[in-house]
Formats: sequence, C-alpha cells, structure tokens
Amino acid sequence: MRKTFTCITLALLLIHSGALQAQEPRLTYELRPGESYVLEIDLQQSTHSESIDSEEISFYSMTSMVFRIDSTDAHNNYHMSVQYNDLLISMLAPQLDIDISSSSGKNLMLTALVDLLEKETFYLMMSPAGELKNLEGLDALFNTLESQPAADTMEQGVILNTLKEAYGPHAFSSLFNLFVWIYPVISPMSNWTNDLTYYFNTKPVKVVNRYYLSKTTDDMLVIQGLGMLNATKEFHETTDMGEVKSTVSGSQTYDFQVDRESGWLKRCVSRQRVMIETTILKSNYFPPGLKIPSYTETSFEVKGRRMQ
Repeated sequence: MRKTFTCITLALLLIHSGALQAQEPRLTYELRPGESYVLEIDLQQSTHSESIDSEEISFYSMTSMVFRIDSTDAHNNYHMSVQYNDLLISMLAPQLDIDISSSSGKNLMLTALVDLLEKETFYLMMSPAGELKNLEGLDALFNTLESQPAADTMEQGVILNTLKEAYGPHAFSSLFNLFVWIYPVISPMSNWTNDLTYYFNTKPVKVVNRYYLSKTTDDMLVIQGLGMLNATKEFHETTDMGEVKSTVSGSQTYDFQVDRESGWLKRCVSRQRVMIETTILKSNYFPPGLKIPSYTETSFEVKGRRMQ
C-alpha cells in the first residue's frame, strides 16, 4: 500500500512540475510576416567635461522606426524592411559653436537631409532572441546623403557627422542591441546574460547586459536589467587638444515591459552613465600625462507597438 501511495505522490509531483514548466513564458519573438511594428526612442543626453573650458554638450534625438516583417527562414530568423520616420535631432555645444536643431526649420540643409533619410528603406535579419544578424542598405543611404551638393561643405560635414552618430549603421545597431536583443538564446530562463557591442561617440564599447524576468501577467512580461560598459582597449586619436588616449567605462539600467504574445517591446525606461578619461600624450597646450575626465548622462524612454 505504501509503495502504491509513493508512486501516486511521485506521479502527482511530476504532473505538477510539468504544469509549472508549461506556464513559464517563452522569452522570444513571435512575429508574423506581413505585420509591422514601431519603436519610438526618446533620447536625452548631457555631457560635462572637466577641461579648462568646462565644456557642456546637450543632445536630444527622437527616433521612430517602422519594422515590417517580410519573411522568416528555416532557422526562424526574421527578415525585415526598416524605415526611419518622424526624426528629430538637436545638439547644443556653445564652446564648440554648434547649435543644430531639425525642429526649428531654419537649417534648410539639415531639413533636406533628414527628409531624404526618412524616405529610404534598409533591411535586416534578426534572430528569434532579437540579435541583429545582418544589416544592409544603411551604409548606402548615408553615402547618398554625403553625395548631395552643398554650398557650405564645412556645415555639411558637421550635419552629416551629427546625423551619422544619431542614425548611422553603428548608431542603429547600438540601439537595436540595447532595446531589441533582450531575450536569451535558450528559453525559458529567468536569468540570462547578453554580450554586445555599443558605439559610444563612435567608439566601440563592450557591454555585458544581465537580465532578470521579474514579473509576468496575462498580457505582459516585465524584464529588468543592468549593463556594464567597458572598452576592451585604450583609444588613441588626435584632437584639438593634441595626441590623446582615452578609456571608457560606465553602467546602464533597464526596465522593460513587453507584450507577452508577440514579444515586442511596449515600454522601456533606461538610464546610462558613462565616464571617459582622456590622457594627454602630446600637446601644445597641456602637459603630457594630464588626465581630463568627462561624464555623460543619457536617459532613454522607448515605446513600441504593433501597427494596426
């Protein structure tokens, strides 16, 4: 009798365990060909440099992207068409005599280049976890922007560099890695880590993001995360200060709310703090070995939805 009771108890435990496992949400994308999804990224950034001039730089961008799911392949990768939409960019650096704003409409060159950027389509391939596997067409798009005739080539250069840092291939892949590649390679899982490359001021930085599934409801998952940013090497370059080397380090927090059915982001609030320490190697103005730290605070508010 005891043996029979033990067998029944074990069977019930196995059934209960299987039921719990079945209730675990699948942390992956479930997107359908023909559907389109939107991401809107509101970015506010301020940089303070402890140089002699105590430079202050303020940067703001609004990036809206439409992702159309064209097809899936045998490995369940998603092939998408992407378009920028309703872009807004503003940069103010008084010490560098830079004041750029696409919202004012005063700079006709900036307005024309942003309009061109919004009209074109580029393409990508994404894994079921959200990892960017391939990106095509965005380089060619910026080559088209650079070929546009301009009376003031210096102004054109400043505008193109600003647009490329905000919307170019490195900027796009960075934002995609931060806010789309948020799932583990193997699912289900409650704790996982993704290693990615993030371009900060054109510098490639390694980011280790650790995520935790903190809450589930019938229609939404809440995922929280912490990222650590570190450059794998020192960067050597020639600037207005002379020959310098710099190191990059920082951290970033994430609070994701995602749609349980599709896996697409509904909302994310994220904060990033990065420190760059610049060391003078050779300069006509500063002594060699002088270290100049700068701090950049960035806040992201991201909203997503499926287009009806």
